[in-house]
Amino acid sequence: MCLPLSLSAQGKEDALSAQELLARLDRELDYGKGLVKGTYVLIRRNGQSETWKINRFFNGDDALYLFDRKGRGLEAKLLTKDEGENIFFFNVLSAKLFKKTDDEKYEALMGTGFFYVDLSGYSYQANYNPLVNGDLEISGQSYYRVSLKPILPYFYKKLVLLIGKKDLKPYRIDFHDRDGILFKTLNLKYGPIKIKEPGKVDEVEKASRWEMLDLNTGSITVWEIQEVDKSVAPDASLFAVDNLSR
Repeated sequence: MCLPLSLSAQGKEDALSAQELLARLDRELDYGKGLVKGTYVLIRRNGQSETWKINRFFNGDDALYLFDRKGRGLEAKLLTKDEGENIFFFNVLSAKLFKKTDDEKYEALMGTGFFYVDLSGYSYQANYNPLVNGDLEISGQSYYRVSLKPILPYFYKKLVLLIGKKDLKPYRIDFHDRDGILFKTLNLKYGPIKIKEPGKVDEVEKASRWEMLDLNTGSITVWEIQEVDKSVAPDASLFAVDNLSR
């Protein structure tokens, strides 16, 4: 009787450890309510690139992304509601609105390495079951390797999260497709982000640069965040689907 009890206790400890590591990923990717300013760059295998200015308004449950390109103006709007449960994309140039459901959430956003679901603000804790799957050494650095299995599988069969053992920061997410084949990798790089709040301005070290490498196309998509303005209180009308075409 002692052996099963011991194994059970160990399994519970591992599960709690995995959940805590996954919680750190959600916390690191959360910039809070307000306005996030940055750039969104697609670099193709042939070296050609496209750059958008990106503004992201967030009220706690819903997010609105505005993609603006120099010389062309506002090109697209991405609206995610109820923590990514509902996703809408409005192509400003064609004046067409699309609702992304189920598998459609796993389509490439404007031909980049990020899928709609990747920028939906959904909770990894709420959508994946984590399991610590040993350690990994890369260039002399040690990482926890956490396997994430989707609770409701669509396109991603498995994600693998690497968390630094020293600082407990998330550094990489490997994405595997329906067949279990690795097809893209998100690298998180840390730097100072200006945080504006009423009456003060601080600099906080966070995951300021998200680099998504698409192994199928050879492209790299970089979302670089420069500033978070928490003094901005987005009006509810910003997150209304009917207002996307205005």
